[in-house]
Amino acid sequence: MLETSKRSLFARLWSSFVAVVAVGVLSSSVVVGSVHAQEGESTLAPQTLSEECIAQAYEGTVHAMNENDLGLEIEKDCMVQNGYEWYSRRCAFCHGGGGKGGKGPCLTCGKFAYSANTNVAIMTTISVGITNKSLGGQMGAFGTTISGMDIVSIVAWMRAEEARRIAAGEIKDPYSDEDTIVW
Repeated sequence: MLETSKRSLFARLWSSFVAVVAVGVLSSSVVVGSVHAQEGESTLAPQTLSEECIAQAYEGTVHAMNENDLGLEIEKDCMVQNGYEWYSRRCAFCHGGGGKGGKGPCLTCGKFAYSANTNVAIMTTISVGITNKSLGGQMGAFGTTISGMDIVSIVAWMRAEEARRIAAGEIKDPYSDEDTIVW
């Protein structure tokens, strides 16, 4: 039991470290091969999520796993639609249509085997990938081929679809306490 707690703590610390390093690398100039991006330039994929969508006022449901997690606007149509388009292009091949699983795990079931189930941890996984096969899977890194805000929109779509599936009764609510075991 203690060993599992140490692994869980290590996984959380590692995810936080990777996120901080990724943000630091993405915000400074980037060296790719022999090409050097000057300050203000970017070698990253251009953002497809419009500035108008980002700036649009929002009064709907915000999804966050805890008070320290990034809140996602899961009812903002432009954000969710952009995420769905990116998901369809880059994720559906492995994770199935609608995020219900395929070669890769289900992404709209409310449980994530490789992250702490927070929005930030999921975005980090998409950005840096999963290279440790001993965890049971492998996934490429998309942090240089999909912009940061587009990754945010992918996770917003995943959470919106998860909420829709829970409301429709397609999946059990993974956040309810119904299955809590009492000893």
